[in-house]
Amino acid sequence: MKKLLLYGFIFSVLMNIFQLMYSTKKFNHDNETNEKYKAKIKDSIAKIVAEKEEGDYFSLAHNDKAIDYLEGYDVNKLMPQIKEQLLEYNNNPKGNSLISYEGMSINKVRFLNHRWIIADFTGPSGWGEVIFKYFIEKDGKITFEPAEILMYPQN
Repeated sequence: MKKLLLYGFIFSVLMNIFQLMYSTKKFNHDNETNEKYKAKIKDSIAKIVAEKEEGDYFSLAHNDKAIDYLEGYDVNKLMPQIKEQLLEYNNNPKGNSLISYEGMSINKVRFLNHRWIIADFTGPSGWGEVIFKYFIEKDGKITFEPAEILMYPQN
């Protein structure tokens, strides 16, 4: 009976040693894997931030000189107002009158600076992009002038 208890005790000590070794190696491996993923995620986030900053370079919201030009205006309130006025031209049954192709409507708008807007448009004859010059008149009215229109060919 004593031998059986001795063998049981030795077996349980060996199992505990084995469990300790396994758990230690697994823990170290998991930590290494987590560190690799953290580094990859950090790199990915840095890349996304750099791409966003690059894309925002031509943006009224991030252009200090253009914001200075619009002194006296709250740019964060002004941009939605201008966009709304531009999109009101879509209400025409024949399409947006600022676009020289019939039946077109503006979908997306991006402010490049204090003078230019780029927008994309779609309609029955396809889609394209347009650059508008916009002017804020003394009475607060905004006028638009298409500077360049690009219509993509249909396939």
